[in-house]
Amino acid sequence: MSHILKKSLCIVLIITMLFSVLAINCSAETVDDEYGVMPCWSIINTVSTSFTISGINSTSTVVLTSQYITDLYITIEFQKEESTGYKTLETWTKYAFGTYVVLEETRLINIFADYRIKVTCVAGNEQHITYDYP
Repeated sequence: MSHILKKSLCIVLIITMLFSVLAINCSAETVDDEYGVMPCWSIINTVSTSFTISGINSTSTVVLTSQYITDLYITIEFQKEESTGYKTLETWTKYAFGTYVVLEETRLINIFADYRIKVTCVAGNEQHITYDYP
């Protein structure tokens, strides 16, 4: 009896595996990819952020590059965490016309508080917002 039970269980498992493989292949064939791979940006090339804290000093650095010459804006909002969320303490902005702009700022901090930066980058009519933590 045990031998027959083992064989029937093996057959059921094999049939289950075959049907699952066929189901995967069938669903893969019917997928219609209308859009393909879409670029994340068409004007912005790269956005690089860095937010470091060393002792009582913080340094915020943002690099924005575009694929061609256009208006470039970087805004850094230096924010402190409070019980109700984050509060902006200071804002720095830089504008350039070209393909490359860098904004770097430093600020003294309280080592017992938590901080972050909110970075808004605009190139032409594209906008990218990101947050960076130390």
